[in-house]
Amino acid sequence: MDLTTTGWRRPRSSSIVSSVILAVVMMLAGGCSGTKAPAASTSTSTTATTTTTTRPVVASPWSPPSAAVGGSHPVTALACPTTTFCMALNSADAAYRYNGTSWSAALAVTPPPAPSPSAADLSCTSPTFCVAVPGDNDVVTWNGLAWVGAQSLGGAQGLQAVGCGGGNFCAAVDGVGDGYFYNGRWSSAVNAWGGPSSISCISSSFCMATTGGTSEWNGRTWSQPQDVDTSGQLDTVSCTSPSFCVAADTTGNVLVWNGLSWSPGAAIDPSASDATIGNNEIVSVSCVGQTFCMAVDSGGKALTFSGSTWSKALDIDGATGLVAVSCATTSFCEAVDKTGRILTYT
Repeated sequence: MDLTTTGWRRPRSSSIVSSVILAVVMMLAGGCSGTKAPAASTSTSTTATTTTTTRPVVASPWSPPSAAVGGSHPVTALACPTTTFCMALNSADAAYRYNGTSWSAALAVTPPPAPSPSAADLSCTSPTFCVAVPGDNDVVTWNGLAWVGAQSLGGAQGLQAVGCGGGNFCAAVDGVGDGYFYNGRWSSAVNAWGGPSSISCISSSFCMATTGGTSEWNGRTWSQPQDVDTSGQLDTVSCTSPSFCVAADTTGNVLVWNGLSWSPGAAIDPSASDATIGNNEIVSVSCVGQTFCMAVDSGGKALTFSGSTWSKALDIDGATGLVAVSCATTSFCEAVDKTGRILTYT
């Protein structure tokens, strides 16, 4: 049979098969001689692998102090209604504006001559509305572009504090307890039971002031001050509604207003006696809702309120001493120290 005419192929000759086997052997020999890329290493090295465990670094939520704002004159008041707008006021009738990135040069608050510095204070409800009491009996309004409408309140005797809330409503009180109200224009004097250290307003019908004790504005009159804290002098108050305020005193205590009464003082800053820097009194508190407040003391420390408890005091500025804090949200606050340096909480 002629196998070439069928579907079967003729068997290869033995010489061909031998040639193939020889070629395979030579290829294997070449691989071992290094003429080809070596196969994957099968090294049995016993070198140990060292695992390094690094403890995570917990960063402070506060920035380091910035360059001083306010020049050679101390900043006495700070207000941040938003995360991209703050206003700071110093004791020499100059204001400084924050735009979310940086602070401006000095902005004159009143025309020359500057008022005599006393307890310069300011309050803002938005980037286009602030009221300042820069000294003496002067009042002036920020309109978003400049300080305007400077005037002296007749009969006032050294305006001490101002608080604004509910749009364009503000209350200011002088050193002898006369109160004045702004709602487009300034009212005449209303008895306010003594000069306050701080005022916080929610609307034209509710303000709270620390005047030795605490005094409440109900839209018609100021209540007689309540002696709610026998441990120290109340320095600061912050309200977020008529049923929630926090006040703090010179001995590290805070009190909470629930709409009807004040809680007993709670010692949140018990490290408030250091002979090298004096009493670390809580000088300023700022609340955003009922579940977040920030307090700062005269020893350079900050404390945070969560709605139920206060954190331990965190040293954010050494022994320089802080003078004011203002929070726009639960994740943004600005604080200023005695030298005018700004610290940011994020």
